[in-house]
Amino acid sequence: MATNYFSEEMVFLILSHLPVISLLRFKSVCKTWLSIITSPQFVEAHLANSRNKQASVLKASYYWRVFSMDTVEESVELKLPSRLEGMVYYMRSCNGLVCLSNESSYDICIWNPCTRQYKMLYAPNYEINQVGVCLGFGFDSVGNDYKILRIVTKVVRNTWGSIINMGNFSEAQLYSANADTWKMIRTPDTIKMSFWHKLKRFCGPDISGKLYMEGEGELLPFDLRNDLFGEIVVLPFPDYVEQKRIKKSKILDFEGSVAMVYESAGDESVMSLWMLDDDGLWIKKFNLEMDLELDRTYLYLGAQHFLGLNFVFGYKFYNYTKKTTKKLPFPAHLTDVKSVAKFTQSLVSLEGFQSQE
Repeated sequence: MATNYFSEEMVFLILSHLPVISLLRFKSVCKTWLSIITSPQFVEAHLANSRNKQASVLKASYYWRVFSMDTVEESVELKLPSRLEGMVYYMRSCNGLVCLSNESSYDICIWNPCTRQYKMLYAPNYEINQVGVCLGFGFDSVGNDYKILRIVTKVVRNTWGSIINMGNFSEAQLYSANADTWKMIRTPDTIKMSFWHKLKRFCGPDISGKLYMEGEGELLPFDLRNDLFGEIVVLPFPDYVEQKRIKKSKILDFEGSVAMVYESAGDESVMSLWMLDDDGLWIKKFNLEMDLELDRTYLYLGAQHFLGLNFVFGYKFYNYTKKTTKKLPFPAHLTDVKSVAKFTQSLVSLEGFQSQE
């Protein structure tokens, strides 16, 4: 009955624009719809349509029993897999999959919160004297493979187990979802140990098949397609004291390019978005309104919307073309939120996924 009035191609097209929660219900309509919705071609088409929409904000509470998916219009609470409660520290999202880990980045989970499926991973060769320094998650579009990059370093601990000294060696480990294995990745000899010691805890988002690690005034790209580290990229204003610029964002994905927000520290304060072009040069894209009082800019969600934070009033959506702001629909004060990530709904599933209880 469901396909009598429309061709199967038309049903495919219509369904590919619907949210995941509707598609999960529609799988029970008939065998034809079930076949369409579960086909790899449909999953890919639905993801492509989702990418063209404004992304949601995936928000994690400090208490870890509260996850929510927020848009400008609404907020939906999500339930974590039971094995994750009380341990989540890191969160990154790619194509509707979310990578979560504990503080040491030893227990790692890949989770699709829309389909309520997940897979637990465990980092290789874990030792008490090995500490996770940086974690990244992204997609290799050539190999159709989801990958996790984990940077670790050796440490010296006292008799009580506390770290008293960072080691002089860092190593990189890479997980492939297709192979379901970890492998060692050679770190460039040209990268000084001081860079690894000052490395931020989390990689930036997957931007056109690359992860970017941030050190002190520098970015180190990692190519997910070739499993190789690239050349160091210097930030627009690495010495912000002399340049009179203050960094106001982490690494942003702005329309498929690496971007960062800086604020001038002079009498005429202006907050600006700077974008890295194909030649490795930083180009000033446009200014943001200073009367917004955004202390940090966290995400670019597409459709002209940023997610920013005011230390007093909490998280806000900001439309840079209309110069308007709007609070998140779910309470989102600084003290309530541990981490935020850009999120796109999808039906993507990996081998070995299991359903939440």
